[in-house]
Amino acid sequence: MTRHYWMGGNRTYEQDRFFEASLDQDRWQKGDSPDDWDACWYTGMPDPEFFRHVGPERKINHIPGNNALTVKSRLYQSLLTLHDRVSLQDNGQNGQVDRLQFFPRVYSMPGDYHAFQQEALDEPSKRWILKPKNAARGKGIQLVKDPANVPMDSSWMVQEYIENPHTMHGRKYVLRLYVAVTSVAPLRVYLYRQGFAKLASAPYDEENADNPYSYLTNPDVNALNLDADVPVEFVDLDRYRVWLREQGHDDEALFARVEDMVALTGLSAVESMRERSRVVGADTRGCYELLGIDCLVDDKLKPWVLECNLSPSLEVCAGAESGGDIEEGVKGSLVADLVSLVGLNGKPETVPGASVEQQLILETENEQARAGNFKRLLPSENSAAYLPFYTLPRLEDWVVAKALAGNGLTQPILQRRRAEDMISEDRVYVYDTRLGHLSVLNETASLIWLMATDGIPPDDIADALTQSARQNAATEPDTWSIRRDVWNSLADWVNKGFLVQANADVSATDFSPAGNIPLPQVSEPYSCVLECGGFHVELFTDSPAVVSRIGSLLFPLESKSRPGSRSRLEVVRDTPGYTLILDGKVVQSRLALSRVAPAVMVCLTGHAADEGDIIIDAGVVTRPDEPASAVLVANSDPELGDGPALALACRLDANFGRALRISAEPAAALFALGLPAQVPPARIDDPMISGHFSVHSPKDGHEVALQPASLGIAGKGCQVTTVLIPARSPLQHGGGLQTVSVNEALRHLIPGCCGPDGHPLDTAGFSRLAEWLETADRYLVNPDNLDAIAAQLSDADRPEIEQAFGQ
Repeated sequence: MTRHYWMGGNRTYEQDRFFEASLDQDRWQKGDSPDDWDACWYTGMPDPEFFRHVGPERKINHIPGNNALTVKSRLYQSLLTLHDRVSLQDNGQNGQVDRLQFFPRVYSMPGDYHAFQQEALDEPSKRWILKPKNAARGKGIQLVKDPANVPMDSSWMVQEYIENPHTMHGRKYVLRLYVAVTSVAPLRVYLYRQGFAKLASAPYDEENADNPYSYLTNPDVNALNLDADVPVEFVDLDRYRVWLREQGHDDEALFARVEDMVALTGLSAVESMRERSRVVGADTRGCYELLGIDCLVDDKLKPWVLECNLSPSLEVCAGAESGGDIEEGVKGSLVADLVSLVGLNGKPETVPGASVEQQLILETENEQARAGNFKRLLPSENSAAYLPFYTLPRLEDWVVAKALAGNGLTQPILQRRRAEDMISEDRVYVYDTRLGHLSVLNETASLIWLMATDGIPPDDIADALTQSARQNAATEPDTWSIRRDVWNSLADWVNKGFLVQANADVSATDFSPAGNIPLPQVSEPYSCVLECGGFHVELFTDSPAVVSRIGSLLFPLESKSRPGSRSRLEVVRDTPGYTLILDGKVVQSRLALSRVAPAVMVCLTGHAADEGDIIIDAGVVTRPDEPASAVLVANSDPELGDGPALALACRLDANFGRALRISAEPAAALFALGLPAQVPPARIDDPMISGHFSVHSPKDGHEVALQPASLGIAGKGCQVTTVLIPARSPLQHGGGLQTVSVNEALRHLIPGCCGPDGHPLDTAGFSRLAEWLETADRYLVNPDNLDAIAAQLSDADRPEIEQAFGQ
């Protein structure tokens, strides 16, 4: 009978052609619609309805719940859950946890944002890589330059960067491993014997974080490297292993570790796949999965799993001269062997009269016979090496493992983990000590629970229930169903954390759910009183990362007096990011760490003016020996910022602070606010600017470097007689110094001016500012020729300027 296949999803013919070519053309014919198929080859993940009618005779190339592996952050959570549970079971006695040290740390946004900032603060030399959680082909991947600037959106994660990769011909590489999961009950995992080393297109340089072709190996990224002779290069695993041996390395030892890593990775997600399959109503006998695992090898030849890809690319990426022909051969054989492995070109083998247990063993043996170049990792010939890593083996896993081990296995024993029980009226009540939930078990479940917590293994519990059923039933009970119910009930309780496989005393030990990383704690909250113009505020935060980030910027603003009446400004850790609260009202929320300092400065500036005051955001340069003499330097040009003012202060060995308050008092006294200098990051390497800068982000996609003001300048009264406005283009006349009108000066200063509560100047304020400018000398200056400016400023014909600069 002719059967129909259908190919769909986010697909190209390159993704499909090997599958189509691998099908027996005498048996298969292409279907006309997504509803007409006996075999579906889908690129990407199909909707749940695709799974509702699958089974042994109708197969699809995906398993519900595969995102426990294929979403990058979920992969980490799956492995971390396995790691934590095995740590609890093993308690350091059998070295099982050591086998799980193959995945780098991941922080998933937004929930792990503060934990990541604490880690970055504690380990400043550690590097991180930013990745989209659910993207492919290298899209969006980049090294983190500033941990404070990582996005908080839930689509992102930060992964620990492996600093010491093994290199091939001086270039970084990752191994693309092809893994097939053909069953989840029992779990059957295969590793294809061929695959590729994918090379970066530029020599590895750990200092060159701006060159993606040096640290990324994705073909789609490296294909854009126009400077590379061979931008995309694949080396098949046969040649890779030969090269390893030529370098004096033990390739057998490396791939033994790779196989163990792949088996444990697949095992970490099996319960998620089983549960999701149950929810969508999928008969998993009709589901299989081909995965592409990317594995980094470090310079000690230790493998690390980086990510696991859904529907790995089957397109030929490399040119013929750089392995394209070999790539095509490997991928074609891979799909052909996969089609054979899952039995699409044959019929399921059955033995009339065979028990369910016998049929499971037969299916496993027959699939192994069709494996081609796939090597079966699970179930393993060494079953005892993997059974402790299951949450609890399901009955199907146990039956096959016992057959492979020759019946020499010891059944798992369970004990309480996070549960207390009590018995009332022949029922067991189980209390979840973590969530505070109380569950009541039915009569059969109560018996299973009591026997399991007394140390009776699953099959012995099933035997006891079967014997009891025989005494109370007219017909022979279904032994297989009883056994399966016992194993499944126990596995469900282990999944909920009530029980755990017993390898050690765990009575005094527990683990939080994977991924629920607690916020870092500090012994004492940080606080300081700040004075900014007429604004006195006490700032509080319990975040060490915030203190480290903005403490030096606030220090010049700290008040020596502690007035009784002051506001309260809190920087609170939130999800996501930080929230700024002033006197109980939210000022800003969802702030990344890199945006906290600018937000605090905006808050201070907006409240610095009392009624009638004027705030001018501009650079203030004063001499230490003449603090009453100052020059105001406009910073309205975003490409210059306070760079010219800092450079001038450096030339004159003067003090610097940002922003000036013109008091409403009749004498129009002026006071420096002492806010930090603000310059574009590109200008901080200017040799004329000295000091320590930190990079922040006032707005998304925009960065600014901040430098603390000089100590002692905040709150100082001063007399400004000169206003300088840096010119964007060189001045043609006047030797770099040119007089400007009041209106021209206003045009540059008004964008940085405000009144009380940060509001724009009203009519009266605007008039006062213009009147004040009439009393000052105003010059357009060439910011790149400060030597000439300084010379002209000291000219004897300009006594006012000379006096202003103390020359």
